[in-house]
Amino acid sequence: MGARTPVDDGLEHSGGKVGGALGSQSAASLDVHVVHSMAGRLRLKIPAMRYNVGLEEKVLGAVTIIDGVKSARTNRLAASLVIDFDQQATDEQTIVQALEQTDLSSVKPVGNGTNAHSLVFTIERLLLVMEQKIPPVVQFAVSGAALGMSIFGLPVAPLVGCAAGVPILIRATQTAVREKRISVDGLDGMAALLMMLNRQLTAATFMMTLIGLGEYIRELTANRCQKIVDDLLGMAGASAWLVKGQKRICIPADQVRRGDTVVVYPGDMIPVDGRITGGEGLVNQASLTGESAPVEVREGAPVYAATVLMHGQIYLTCEQPLDKSRAQTVIDLVNAAPIGETKIQNYAAKMADKAVMPIIASSIASFALTRDVTRMMSMLIYDFSTGIRISAPTAVLASMAHAGKHGILIKSGGALEKLAHVNAIVFDKTGTLTSGNPHVTAVHATNGFDGDNVISLAAAVENRLSHPAAQAIVNYASERGLAIPHRTKASHSVGMGVAATVNGKHVLAGSRRLMETKKIDLKAAEPFEKLAIKRGDSLAYIAIDGVVAGVVAYADSIRAEAAETIAKMHRRGIKKVVMATGDIETSARRIAQTIGVDEVLAGAFPENKAKLVQDLKAQGYVVAVVGDGINDSPALAHADVAISLKAGTHAAREHADVVLTDDNLERVAQAIDIARGSMRLIKETMGLVAVANGSGLALTAAGLVGPAGATLLNNGSAIVAAMNSLRPLLAPGWSKTKPRVH
Repeated sequence: MGARTPVDDGLEHSGGKVGGALGSQSAASLDVHVVHSMAGRLRLKIPAMRYNVGLEEKVLGAVTIIDGVKSARTNRLAASLVIDFDQQATDEQTIVQALEQTDLSSVKPVGNGTNAHSLVFTIERLLLVMEQKIPPVVQFAVSGAALGMSIFGLPVAPLVGCAAGVPILIRATQTAVREKRISVDGLDGMAALLMMLNRQLTAATFMMTLIGLGEYIRELTANRCQKIVDDLLGMAGASAWLVKGQKRICIPADQVRRGDTVVVYPGDMIPVDGRITGGEGLVNQASLTGESAPVEVREGAPVYAATVLMHGQIYLTCEQPLDKSRAQTVIDLVNAAPIGETKIQNYAAKMADKAVMPIIASSIASFALTRDVTRMMSMLIYDFSTGIRISAPTAVLASMAHAGKHGILIKSGGALEKLAHVNAIVFDKTGTLTSGNPHVTAVHATNGFDGDNVISLAAAVENRLSHPAAQAIVNYASERGLAIPHRTKASHSVGMGVAATVNGKHVLAGSRRLMETKKIDLKAAEPFEKLAIKRGDSLAYIAIDGVVAGVVAYADSIRAEAAETIAKMHRRGIKKVVMATGDIETSARRIAQTIGVDEVLAGAFPENKAKLVQDLKAQGYVVAVVGDGINDSPALAHADVAISLKAGTHAAREHADVVLTDDNLERVAQAIDIARGSMRLIKETMGLVAVANGSGLALTAAGLVGPAGATLLNNGSAIVAAMNSLRPLLAPGWSKTKPRVH
C-alpha cells in the first residue's frame, strides 16, 4: 500500500472521495487500512463498507478467490474485515492489493447523499449499542417485574411495561433498517402495543416475559459452551507473573498487555504469545502443535499461550495478549460458528419469516370481518419463528457443549449437521488407527556397509522430523548409544522421505518410491524386503552416495480401541470404512484384517488420499476423514467432515471440523451420536413449534383463544422447545440411538 491520505467514509477515485455519489467507478480504488496482523490472520478496516450497498459482497468475493485464503468475515458497522489465510500460499501484501483493486461497479451508496447514509449508519450504530447495553437477563427481569406489577395493579406497571418492550422494539427496528422488512420482533411489538393500548397490560407483559426468558436461556447456553472451550485449552482462570522492576506480581493472564515482561516458572502455562528475553527451558506445545516431545527454547525464540513450560525458567516479552493469541483462534472458531449455520434450521427460519406477512394480512382480514380488535392482536402474537430462533441454536450450542465435555471439539453448527449424515469414513493408519509410536524390529545392511554406521547416518537425516518412522530410527540409534552427527542441506519430500548431507555423504532415507525416484538400485535389498513383508513389517530404505546401504524394518502397534471403533462405525450404519496409508500393501492389509475395515488404500501419497475422498463424494457418500498428520491435510480439506486427534499436527487440526481433544478414537462414534441426536432435537422442536402455533392460530381465528392463550401457545411452546433443546446438557444418555443395519 502506498502512502495515502486516509478517508473516513467513502471510496477514493481520481475525482476525490466516493461516498454519497460514487462517481466514476472505473477510476475508483478501495481504501484499505491494516488494523492488526499476526501469523495467518489479518484484520483490516475498510471505511466505505459502512455506507455502500453491495460492497461487503464485493470485498468477500475479492478475497475468497485468492489461493490460500481460508475464511473471511465482515462487520459492516465496524467497517472491518477479518481474514484467516495460509502463509505458505499467500501473504498480507497480496491480500491488500487484491482488495484495493476490487471492482466497484454496481456498488451504490446508502441514501442519496452524505447526510442520508450517515443518518442510516448512526441509527444502526445507536441501535447496536442499545442492544448491547440491554442483555437478555435485564430484558427478562424488567418484563417479569412489569408482569408482577400489572397483576397487583401498581400504577407504575405501564411505564415498566413500556421499558420491557424496548429490546423488542430495537430488534424490530434493526431488521427494518437493515433488511427493509418486518421481522417476528415486529409482530411481537405490534401485538404488545395493541394489547397495552387495549388496556390488556398483564397479557402484554406476560408475552414479553416469555420472550425475555427465551433469550436468556439462549445466552446461558452460549456462555456455557464458551466455558467448555476455555477449559479444553486449559486457559480458564490462568494467571501470569508480571515483572515490575524487582517485583513479581501475579495477575490474571488476560490482563497482560503487549510489551509487558512476564516470568514463567516450571510447570506453569505460558500466558501470552511472546518472545524469550532471558532464560531457557523445555516447552510442551502439544495443545497447539500436537507434538508430544517438549521443544527446547532459549533467548530470541517465540513461545505461545496455552503451552506449558516443563523445565527451566524463562522471561518473555508479550507480543500478543491472551485474547489475540494463537490459542484464542480455537475459541474464535467456536464463537464464530453462525447460530443459523445448519441448513435445516436456516430453512425453517426462512419459512417462518415468510409467514410474517401472511399472519399480518390474516389478522387485518379478521378485523375487517369481525371488528374484533382482541382477535386481531391475538393473531399477531403467532410468529412461528420465535421458537425456532431460540430452540434450534440452543440445540446446536448445547450439543457442542456436551461434546466438549466428552473430549470432542466441534467447531461449527455446519460441521455438526454434516457429521449427522456421514455414511463413509476414511481413517489414516499411522498415528490414528495405530499408536503412532513404531519401534525398529530389524536392521539389514547391504553392499558391504556397516549396520551401525547406516543407522547413525539415517538417524542424522531423520532427526528433528515428526514422522513416527523417523522418530523410531532416531530412538533406536540413541538406545544403541550411537553418535548422531549433524546434517546439512536437508530436503523433505512429503509422503516419501528425506535427503541430506551428513559428514560429506549424500544420504537418502525413506520409502521405496523415493529410492525409485532417485534411480537407486534396490536389488541388494530384495531378500530383506521379502522377510519384512512376510512378517508384516514396514520398511525404510537407506541410500548413501547413490547406493542402497540398508533396510530398516519397523512395526507399529494397533490402538487398543481401533477394532471396537470400526465395529461401532458398522453398527451405526456407516456404509464404507476405508483405511488409507502410505505403508506397503502387506502391512496395511494385516492391520485392516485385524481391525475389520472394509477397504484398504496402501502406498498412498497425500494426493491419492485426497482423490479417494473426492471419488467417494462423487459416488454420493457423505465422507468423514480421520487423520493426524501433514500427509492427511489434503484429504481432510476435501472431506465433508474433517476429524483430527489433538495429538495430530497443527496442519491436520487446522483443517479439522472436529478435534478429539483426549485422543480417544472411540470419540468418533460418540461424535456421530451427538450430531444425529442434535438433528433429531432440532426436528422435534420445529415440529413442536409448528403444531402449537398452527393449531393456536386456527383456534384464535375462530375466536376460541384470546391474547393470554395465544401468548401461552406461542411463547410457551418456544420455551418448552428451548428447554427440550437443553437435553444435551441435562440428560447424559440423550444421544443414544439404536444400531443401524446396512
